[in-house]
Amino acid sequence: MVAAAPAWFADNVAVIALVVLVVVTVLVLRLVKHVVTKSALVALIAVVAVLVYVNRAALETCATDCECEVADRELTVPFCDSELDLTSGITPAPPRA
Repeated sequence: MVAAAPAWFADNVAVIALVVLVVVTVLVLRLVKHVVTKSALVALIAVVAVLVYVNRAALETCATDCECEVADRELTVPFCDSELDLTSGITPAPPRA
């Protein structure tokens, strides 16, 4: 195959192959980087979701009492309304004048 190629190609086939391999390697590494980044972000979101789900009772206590213990740490919620009623559901906003 190399014998049927033009002389300039036959003389530089190793250099051309090296350049092509470097370009393909860079493209593959970029693709892998994007996939790994997205996978890590999805894993982080899943971990946060599981932690919130596991500690949902403690978080509800935090919202109502403004103080609680989550993951063995004492927390105080700043700007908390201890009169907040979480059992009534969402109430519609009053109409604007």
